[in-house]
Amino acid sequence: MIAIAGVAVGVLASLGVIQFALSGGNSAAQPNTTSTTTTSNGVQTPDGALETTEPSADVKVQTGSFKQQRGMLTIEVTRVEAANGRVKLFVTATNASQARMTLPVSGIAVLDDLKRTYAASSSKWDGLVTQGTTASGTVVLDEKIGAGVNSLTLTFNSISGQFAPTGAAITVTGIPLPK
Repeated sequence: MIAIAGVAVGVLASLGVIQFALSGGNSAAQPNTTSTTTTSNGVQTPDGALETTEPSADVKVQTGSFKQQRGMLTIEVTRVEAANGRVKLFVTATNASQARMTLPVSGIAVLDDLKRTYAASSSKWDGLVTQGTTASGTVVLDEKIGAGVNSLTLTFNSISGQFAPTGAAITVTGIPLPK
C-alpha cells in the first residue's frame, strides 16, 4: 500500500514538473516563484538529507528560475527545499562551449543573507559538464540554516576548462528560502 502511494506521489510530482517546464512562464528578468508546504513522514522523504528523526516534518518548497550566466556557462537554481533547517538546492549547469567544464563539489560555497558560509560536501553533484550539454544535481548544505535567513547566494569556485568563466567562478544571488 505504501509503495503504491509512493509511486502515485512520484507520478503526480513528475506531471507537475512537466507542466512547470511547458508553462514557459519563467523570465530571467523577473523570476517566477512559487512557495508550497507539504507534510511527509521520514519514511517517504525522497532524500536522506532532508529526513528527520521526528515522525512528521514540514518540507517547504520554493520554485522559480534563479540564474547567472558568465561566458558560455549558465547556472540555474530551479527549486529550493527546506525541512527543519536543512536545505537542498536543485541546480542545472549549461555549458554552451565546445569543451568540457568541471565544477567540483569542493568548489561549492553558499552564503546566506546574514553573511554566514555553508559547505556542500554531501551534495549529489557530478561536476562534469561536457561540451554543449546540461547537467543537473542537488546541492545539499552540510549545516542547518540559522534563524532569520531569507535568501542564499550559491557560488561555484574552481571551475576548470578551456572556456571556463574568467576568474573560474560563477555566482547566483538572491535565491529565496521557502517560508
